[in-house]
Amino acid sequence: MLGIGGGLLMVPFLYLLMDGPSWSGVIVPVEHHAALAHATSLAVIVPTALSGLRAFHREGMVSWTLVLPLGGIAAFSALVGVQVAVALPSPLLKTLFGVFLVLMGGRLFLPQDRGSAGGAPAARRMRWWVVLVAGALVGFLSALLGVGGGVVAVPILIHWAGLDLHRVVPASIGIILFAAPAGALGYVIAGSGTEGLPAGAIGFVHLPAALAMLPGAILMAPMGARWNRRMKVATLRVLFALLLLLVGVRLVWENGPQAVGALG
Repeated sequence: MLGIGGGLLMVPFLYLLMDGPSWSGVIVPVEHHAALAHATSLAVIVPTALSGLRAFHREGMVSWTLVLPLGGIAAFSALVGVQVAVALPSPLLKTLFGVFLVLMGGRLFLPQDRGSAGGAPAARRMRWWVVLVAGALVGFLSALLGVGGGVVAVPILIHWAGLDLHRVVPASIGIILFAAPAGALGYVIAGSGTEGLPAGAIGFVHLPAALAMLPGAILMAPMGARWNRRMKVATLRVLFALLLLLVGVRLVWENGPQAVGALG
């Protein structure tokens, strides 16, 4: 509905799921809450991104000359992001995600990016070091925070690559399709053999939760697109921004003191 990766909502929901074992039945050691939530979110993002990319590819909308180098670097840096994520205390990781939500919520109140006015069909050539930095940012933050990476990739594709708006979303999804599976695989490997994880967990990926969310994610995406066309985009942006701000502030408020204690 809003063109923003589902990880922004899935991760807080998974935090809630693990914070309420009495009603959810999901019992996870507190120190693994964040890693399990981020890994499971990435696992759900993979098939949904693949479904979207196939449709765009059939229409010839994917700028593969950008997607392949950026996606390859993003996949590698996602593996690095996983190592950082599992090394951080869970309260600190939750606090970082809360700050991220606040920043993204605040960004939605800013004027919307418009991209290239004329819409040249091909992106302008990016220097090798710009590709390196851009791919590294997308992959690292995608794995660290459990989001697809689209919220990072979209402004990069608009401002750094000069990509036409019609091609920004397909290119962003293409990059996500490299970063998300690499991040999910990294969490599977990092969590292998970890004690105390719930039944059905493959590494840090909680497969039952992922499979439960997947049908809804796939089936509701077309409905979200229809609502986007029927409702005022400005209203949607404000409502979603407020939701992100509320969830982000709550995460920082609840986990910030523990995160500071962990750093101390």
